Amino acid sequence: MQQQNNKTSWRPNGLDLRIAVCVLVCCLVSTVLTALDLKFPVGEMRLDVIQKMTACISCLLCCQDGVEDSRKAGGMRVLVTAVGGVCGMAVVAADLALGSNPWLLAPLMAAGLVPTLCLCRLAGALAFNARIGAISYLLVAGTLSGSARLWYALFRLVSTVFGALVVWAVTALARQKR
Repeated sequence: MQQQNNKTSWRPNGLDLRIAVCVLVCCLVSTVLTALDLKFPVGEMRLDVIQKMTACISCLLCCQDGVEDSRKAGGMRVLVTAVGGVCGMAVVAADLALGSNPWLLAPLMAAGLVPTLCLCRLAGALAFNARIGAISYLLVAGTLSGSARLWYALFRLVSTVFGALVVWAVTALARQKR
């Protein structure tokens, strides 16, 4: 149980503020791209190139106290997102080859989860980060339908990289100001 008597714990610290600035940048860039209608057409859908929520979540998970720690966290986030995306794309390819049957997709998704977790760990991810890779996998395999999932995987990775780059830039700038 955490101590409840720390009277300064409610105040935002430098890390809290950097996370907020990073999220602000990601939200604004995504909003500008949407306002300019810079979306990728896939059939009747138009996919965000910078997915607002994916970029913002990347900020939350990558932003650390220091530049080097943020760089390492961002690198791992990009790696597990890529692993999850590639595994998800393999399941999507199998699903498309089998006629996109939702009854077959469920066991495919479950079966693909194991190699996703194992590959993330093989790449050096701790259990928590491997599960982040598994979240990417599940989102790619199950969020959209048809081949749009392949493009979704690509833009999810682009958005994750973008969020990590924003974190690195903001963290580096914050360090210079000290």
